[in-house]
Amino acid sequence: MPGLGTSPALTVALVIALQLVALQPTVLHCAKTFYMHWNTTNSIFRIDNTDHIIDVNKGNAQFEYDQVHIICPVYEPGTFDNETEKYIIYNVSKVEYETCRITNHDPRIIAICDKPNKLMFFTITFRPFTPQPGGLEFLPGNDYYFISTSSKDDLHRRIGGRCTTDNMKVVFKVCCADDQQQQQQQHHGHLPSNAEVRVECTATTTTTTSTSKPTKKTKEYDKHPNEVVKNEELTYNNAAS
Repeated sequence: MPGLGTSPALTVALVIALQLVALQPTVLHCAKTFYMHWNTTNSIFRIDNTDHIIDVNKGNAQFEYDQVHIICPVYEPGTFDNETEKYIIYNVSKVEYETCRITNHDPRIIAICDKPNKLMFFTITFRPFTPQPGGLEFLPGNDYYFISTSSKDDLHRRIGGRCTTDNMKVVFKVCCADDQQQQQQQHHGHLPSNAEVRVECTATTTTTTSTSKPTKKTKEYDKHPNEVVKNEELTYNNAAS
């Protein structure tokens, strides 16, 4: 830049400034969609990483809410029943999450994956209100804990199960409390490295993939209506239903 009459020191400062700008993460002001395969082969449940802790609604524009599609294990026709995985997924307290023990007499059910030969997925929108009585509500600044204590032999088990043996649990940290509104414009949330993420905006797209063997790797769930939850909301049912 000598031709512009700048000093070497100013040139160095400008170069450093440009490098710092280039290193800054892009803040996505839009809603994101997560596709989560709920089975033991999904490495999101590995105990040695933090992919099971997911920040949602971070950096979104006003009234934009992230979604997650929880995809049940699905198998080819003729697969033996003892070779399939079945789950009931619960929304639990932090203590229940940490102990893999459901103490609530009437726990909140997120999904029932009990038809391994059918394509089933559950769509949840992380918004602070629901149009349906008894539906899920996700308040800013709160954490929400999902676990499955089902075992290979007992779908309705409420202690241990695959929550203990395979770490089948996730945490959704909903942005943002009032004192976090400014900070959330400057930092990324944690996106799991192995769960497919489609960012619903035209500015930027970020995609990572999951290769969970028991489930179909195609996006057939984009083409089919949800067999369990029509549209976005899920009401709470008893585990025995």
